[in-house]
Amino acid sequence: MVERRSAHPLVSVRMLSNPQLAVVSGYTFCAAFGTIGFLGANALFLGASPSVTGYGMGLGPQAIATISLAMVTAGFAGSTLTPRLARRLGDRAVLASGGGLIALGFLGMALFHDTLAQYVACALVVGLATGLFESITRTLSAEVVDKQETALAVGLNELALSLGAAIGAAVIGAFFAAHAVRGTSRIAESGYVWVWGACACAALVGMALALRYRHPRQAHATFGQPPAQSGELA
Repeated sequence: MVERRSAHPLVSVRMLSNPQLAVVSGYTFCAAFGTIGFLGANALFLGASPSVTGYGMGLGPQAIATISLAMVTAGFAGSTLTPRLARRLGDRAVLASGGGLIALGFLGMALFHDTLAQYVACALVVGLATGLFESITRTLSAEVVDKQETALAVGLNELALSLGAAIGAAVIGAFFAAHAVRGTSRIAESGYVWVWGACACAALVGMALALRYRHPRQAHATFGQPPAQSGELA
């Protein structure tokens, strides 16, 4: 409300009246909710000792860091593939695919987390999807506005990402607090299952938003293709 009343707002909230930017920013929030909000919890699960908690992988810091590096590498691969996928499939398909992969990864964690191979496979799917969504949303947030508004639009998208990650982490913390084992500092396995489910649900909401995306009239096609001449919606 403060930003809307300001003559020179730090964040131009009014830009969200642009339906394309609103969809992209909402999608970014949902995708970041799980993929970034869960990073801390991911390390907790990997480090949990099965002999003590009944779940987890019992890994040390170096092994956890290696798995995190593998997820980042998968994200880099997803980001690299995004331009080619956008040209072949279209922006909306890439957006929806990113949300679908995030949901798939977290649902896989909820169902298959008994062995390290199963869990890491699901984590790599989430990592790949993270690269996809971060690449496509940053590109589209710049493309759906006029040139003079590019920096503001990208900044608004980054704000949506930060809010999604922060609120996601807070919700995850609330689930953990609600499923703490009485008299101990341990988290029940059910807490993680609820968290994975919540992250998957947020990703599915993002996927639904992605399906509502329409490229604006007379905008440049994604990733450097020439502008449409017909004026029709892409």
